[in-house]
Amino acid sequence: MFIDTGEFRYFQGGIRLLLCIPIYIFIRETLADNCFHIKALSLGIIAGSFCSLLIAIYQYFFLGYTRVDGWLYSINFGYLSCSLAFLAICLSFDSEYKQYLRLAFIAACISTFLTLTRGAIFAIPIITSFIALLNWTTNFNFKKVLLISISFLMIFLIFFFTSNNFQKRINFTIEEFSSITSGNIHDSVSSGGRIMLWESALKAFLKSPFIGLTYPERETFNQKLFERGEITNWHLGIKRGHAHSQYFEMLASNGLLGIIGLIGMLFLPLTMFSYYYIKTNNIISLTAATFVAGFSIFGITEVLLQANLISAFYGFMLATFFAFIKHERQSY
Repeated sequence: MFIDTGEFRYFQGGIRLLLCIPIYIFIRETLADNCFHIKALSLGIIAGSFCSLLIAIYQYFFLGYTRVDGWLYSINFGYLSCSLAFLAICLSFDSEYKQYLRLAFIAACISTFLTLTRGAIFAIPIITSFIALLNWTTNFNFKKVLLISISFLMIFLIFFFTSNNFQKRINFTIEEFSSITSGNIHDSVSSGGRIMLWESALKAFLKSPFIGLTYPERETFNQKLFERGEITNWHLGIKRGHAHSQYFEMLASNGLLGIIGLIGMLFLPLTMFSYYYIKTNNIISLTAATFVAGFSIFGITEVLLQANLISAFYGFMLATFFAFIKHERQSY
């Protein structure tokens, strides 16, 4: 920040997680010795999922949006909806609101599809696989995973055969991956462009592995890569050398400190929640682990933890889950 003359954007993401620590302390200290907090969480997720669906339907069918954005941003609204979907399905495994939570899962999945956000849509089967793997050594339930998979497949097929926009998006994706696999990365505007941004960010990290490069330095570095023919003219228009990946962005801008940040924000919570679930078979830890796994996947194709609302949502949910688990451990 000091080298780049006061650019506070370097603190985005991590600072919001720090600001959620008081929320964690408040929730931890005020929870009563009953299950009302889990019921409240379930009801909130049900309400949020159906509200996201109503917004998506309104924007898609009444306002004529090609990609619904929830008055937020289509990509981040897709991640939000996908997160709500898996919060709902995980809590439904052991809840008195089981049927409502399963309907909420379907509602949130539909919202996700209406955003046409590929990073969120393709994350659904991956997160489902994560749930199956996490349950493999404890309480693996093939029926539950099959239910999620069938629901996803049905929604996917319905959208594919009824929505021209969705069909075009899938065909566009297939064409892009065909170009990438044939070696014509430059012909793939979106996915290929991201791959080149990742490569340039990785080279920026290697150029300054300890503290990374500042945003002006990354833009200058990209100009040099363009002159060598390693990236296209399109990349020069990307502000701050934005990497379109949480991982590569933090590597390029923060160097080895970025790796520490990634461990603290994503990998450490994921490991802790997963370990606690395997050890205790606690449904909240399963929900928490799945939630963090989702963001770990979303971060591959977007720098979502630098966006205001989505990173605040992530930090708030982390604070909530840690407080719930801390309370339940003290109750044993």
